[in-house]
Formats: sequence, structure tokens, C-alpha cells
Amino acid sequence: MRTGAAGAGAAGAGWEKTAGRVGTAGDRPARLRPAPAAAQAPAAGPRTLAYALRWRPRGIRPGAHAGGGEGGEGAFRRHVELTRSPDPRRLDVLASLRDPFGTLHVRQYAPRRAIAVAALVDLSASMRFGGLVAGPVTELCTLLAASAQAIGDSFALHGAGAAPREDVDLPAGRRRGIETEVRSRLARAEPDGAGSAGLVAAAERLPARRGMVFLISDFLMPADEIGRLLDALWRHDVIPVVLHDSAAERDLPRWGLVQLADLETGARRLVVMRPALRARWRAAARARRAALDALFAAHGARAFHLVDRLDADALARHLLEG
Repeated sequence: MRTGAAGAGAAGAGWEKTAGRVGTAGDRPARLRPAPAAAQAPAAGPRTLAYALRWRPRGIRPGAHAGGGEGGEGAFRRHVELTRSPDPRRLDVLASLRDPFGTLHVRQYAPRRAIAVAALVDLSASMRFGGLVAGPVTELCTLLAASAQAIGDSFALHGAGAAPREDVDLPAGRRRGIETEVRSRLARAEPDGAGSAGLVAAAERLPARRGMVFLISDFLMPADEIGRLLDALWRHDVIPVVLHDSAAERDLPRWGLVQLADLETGARRLVVMRPALRARWRAAARARRAALDALFAAHGARAFHLVDRLDADALARHLLEG
């Protein structure tokens, strides 16, 4: 069950928790507080990050990634005999003259290709907690869109709660300013609904050709549902982005009343938080993270764990490590 809480601690401090996350009332994480206007940095161009592929894309659109097969453009690969690659347009006269047997040689190139990048965003009700969608999810998707456009890749945005969200979906494109469209759509999105069926249906909207898919969710769902979702994305290079909130997993009160609430069903429960229960809660959070990592690894994916706010440098290292 996806849980949430609000209650009063022994010292009178208010506590509230949503979708498995706990925070102090009136003391939200700093990422949710807008800086005063005078303290904000001047506007700058969108930041981008690099990402490495573990596979060789094919296709005909030139791009930034080392592609499979052979082509007439890209990085020089090697010389081969004309009989092996009968394309006289790429005849290398100097290499042919140096051959003591008079064999004709042609150049072969490693083509560079573009790919499709997509963000598949969980917009179920559990994502309402703490402004997850308006905060780190929007920041992440905006960064991905700007990065893809900068190197010639296409970017698409798909969101889903109980069903795919037409108001959020953004078809694949390479146009300038696509990151602004992404930010605008996610800023208006209100998480709602339950389950993962909408994400599975949204996965069917992705291109048939292999691409890079960022699966963004708190993954507060049964393991078999996550498995079905990953199976639906089998042809793509999937990067799961697991959203965490430290208030839910570490910043729990030693003593106090905590009201748990399931944001997707509306069910509520009042519990007495105490040191032993807090220790079990933290242990369960660690076990859940390990179980998620094992499940993703079984499907050939490696998760990026986003805690509280986006660390773009950590994400860049994660992507470059492959």
C-alpha cells in the first residue's frame, strides 16, 4: 500500500507524510522553497548533459552516437579491399598505390546516428507528495529534453496515472525550445489515479525502433507490476529513475503520532511512532531499495536513485558509466 501521514509528535511538532514519505509540517525540504527574487541567479541557457549508449543504433538519420553497420560518413574505421566493399566512390588512391600487390583499397567509416529519447513519467496519486512532479521531475525532464535536442536526438514525453495522460503527452521532436514545452506540460499536470496500467499503455506509444527511455516513478507498487512494466519496455534501453524523499526514509520522529494515508485509495491509519518502529521502517526502506535494484538488474537496467532534488552531475556520471 502506498502510504502517507500527518499527526502530532510528543513535543507538539506537526508531522505529515504522503506516499510513504514523512516531513515536518511547515518545514518542507529546501528544494520546494522558491528562493527570494533578489537571491535568484540570472537566467541562463538550459544546461545539458552527455549520455553514453551500450548499443549501436541503426537508422539513416545522422547524429552523435557511434552507429552499427558501415556508412559513407562518420569516423574513419579502416581500409578494405575494393572486392570486399565494392564502392569506387571511396577509393583511396594513396593506400592503393602503397600496396605492393596493386590491390585497390577503399575507405570504410563508422557512421554516427541519432536516437529517440523519451521520458515515461508516473503521474499516479502517490506522486502528489511534496511537489515531486512540479519539482525534481520537471527539472529532470527539462534537462533531458534540452540535452537530446542539443545533439540532434529526438525527445518525447509520456505521462500516465490510471491511464495515459493526453494533456501531458508530447510527441517526439527535435525542435528548439522543446524543453520549454516539457516544463509547461508538467507544470500543469496533477497526479491522479492508481496502479501501473496507464504506464504500460503509455509504453506502447514509444517508437518501435530501440531508443533510450527514462522511466520516472517512486515505484511504490508491487514488484509484479514493475516487472510487467519493464517487460513492456523490453526493446528499449531503460534507465529507471527512482524518486525518494529523505523525510520518509530517514527523518522520522523517535516518538509521536503519525497518521498514514494512502493517496491512491484514501485509506488512513494512525500509528504511534517509537524507536523500534522507526528502526524497522528504515530497514524496510533499505530492503525496498535493494529489492528494486535487484529487479532492475534482472531486466538489464541500472537505476538512478534521485533523493530530494536532482543532482545533474551524479546523473551525468551514471549515464556515462553505462
